[in-house]
Amino acid sequence: MKIAIVGAAYTGMAAARYFQSQGHEVRVSTTRADRVAELAPVASQVVVTRGSDVAGMQKLIEGADAVVLTMAGGLGVKDGKPYMDPVAYRDSYVGTADGLIGALSAAPNLREIVFCSSLNAYGDAHGVSPVVEATPPNAASPAAQVFIETEQKLAALGTDTLRVCNFRTGTIYGPGREHRNELRHIAGKQIPFDGKSDAMLIHRDDVVRAIAFAIDRKLSGLFNLFNDIPENKEDFFARVAKREGLEAVTWLGVVKGPRGVSNARIKDAGFTFADPVGAREGEDLLAR
Repeated sequence: MKIAIVGAAYTGMAAARYFQSQGHEVRVSTTRADRVAELAPVASQVVVTRGSDVAGMQKLIEGADAVVLTMAGGLGVKDGKPYMDPVAYRDSYVGTADGLIGALSAAPNLREIVFCSSLNAYGDAHGVSPVVEATPPNAASPAAQVFIETEQKLAALGTDTLRVCNFRTGTIYGPGREHRNELRHIAGKQIPFDGKSDAMLIHRDDVVRAIAFAIDRKLSGLFNLFNDIPENKEDFFARVAKREGLEAVTWLGVVKGPRGVSNARIKDAGFTFADPVGAREGEDLLAR
């Protein structure tokens, strides 16, 4: 199978390595020319392009059977500090969807599109609980609006022969992004987010496994993708902080999140998590 991966950073590179190990022909894109040498071992072709560049997208997806969208972006530097550029952020997602739409003629055999979206699309889910895939999203922030619009553009491409699977993923952890490493960024600080909202986490390699599952099982539609950690954010990270000897986080709850989110649909489809409770955070779950 020929698989094109748009965005080969943390999750995308792991996906490329996995699909190549399974004997598939893998192509990847990156916006940075200085990453070509790093990516060359996990792909037959590395295309340096933005997702919104139709010509670059055509080169990437030419003849592809499946396209996987794991892009991230919009992070810039201003006055020596990182910040989120809203224009670049929108281009990374909505622009990529538009670029793919404009390039589809290059992939007449395309049968599956998988997009790694975000549970941020729910916002606070308008206070509804439980939150299932049929729950209306809430574009309460520019980022949420970007995810929702990207999902909608891609979903509209679905036909009897082209399936589109949108995964709303939780916060991704894994090797190099263990819980303690992520917590160190916020330990002892006041942050605006809602500690009472669900933890909603998922191992990087479970995301890759879900992508492979979607392609293999010919999934289409929207699926919440996060594991079975039962705690809310406040309790989960308090436990990590105690274990690691770090200061607790103060959750201000200014930015509300969803509560009672369900991952039943993906499990009902037959998917099982390799790390259901976040206990294998530092492991490579795809190692052969």
